[in-house]
Amino acid sequence: MTLWNKFENNFSEIINNINEYKETLNFTVNFEYNILFYSTIGFPFDLFINEIIKIKYNLKNINKTEQIWNKNIIYNENQYFIEIDLNNPNMPNKIINLTEMLLFIIKSKTIINKKHLIIIKNFNKLKEDNYFSFRIVLEKFYNNCYFICTTNRITDIELPIKSRFHLFRLRLFKINEIIDIFNKYLNKQLNKNLIEISCRNIIFCIFIAQVEINEPLLVNDDFCKLSYPPLKTFLESKYNLNDIRQLSYKYCQYNLTVKDIAMDFLRLDIKNYKKILDNAILIEDLISKSNKGREPLYIEAFLCQILI
Repeated sequence: MTLWNKFENNFSEIINNINEYKETLNFTVNFEYNILFYSTIGFPFDLFINEIIKIKYNLKNINKTEQIWNKNIIYNENQYFIEIDLNNPNMPNKIINLTEMLLFIIKSKTIINKKHLIIIKNFNKLKEDNYFSFRIVLEKFYNNCYFICTTNRITDIELPIKSRFHLFRLRLFKINEIIDIFNKYLNKQLNKNLIEISCRNIIFCIFIAQVEINEPLLVNDDFCKLSYPPLKTFLESKYNLNDIRQLSYKYCQYNLTVKDIAMDFLRLDIKNYKKILDNAILIEDLISKSNKGREPLYIEAFLCQILI
């Protein structure tokens, strides 16, 4: 069982042992009005919403199937709710039929609920040209549906939209809480480097801890022999732009993503964890907004930020 699986399996007990999360959970379980959860990157929104759903409908597991609306909008559904993740990489950059889809759902009868429950993740990705029509849905059909939305960028959402929601801030776990989670639920001591940089991103901490358990998967002897200069010596030598282009080309030949590359640099026990992760997150975000064919350029940019 991975560390993340352990965290997921114990998440209910974890948040119920922290009063602030417990109070928010208990309040929102029966709160059938529009909710917008916001936080800094690092709080597991998905697990928190799953916990709400499990308690609300007395479920042990949440099963949902993926559907596509009008060859444009990818969503998950079951008899209890509809879920749309606007950050889904297969979702088009411009969603033109979202309101049409929502109206189709809302105007139909619910099977179990009094109101339709619609979950929208990464709500800040909703483009400005959808705001006006979405406001109409919020104002006209509040008796038919309610929304649970999440965002890591609350300031990107227009005030007229935010005013139609009850806002709930989910703070990041404190350092002492993360240490307790690792010791009590994950049976692993937290890496000192993470404590030194005061990392409160539990997802990041588990990611790094999981990486440290395993030997490098992609940075192996065969790969290093094919790389020029050898990747394992990068700490001892300075890379120039030509070296990085050679390495970037090799990564692309192996169909490796920025996430794969970042994981292997982290496996090599580089001390500057935060620099690698911050750059990886930035580049991944740029790739998601750009043409897939430009990914090699972004990989090269990422390597420049790490190696030069």
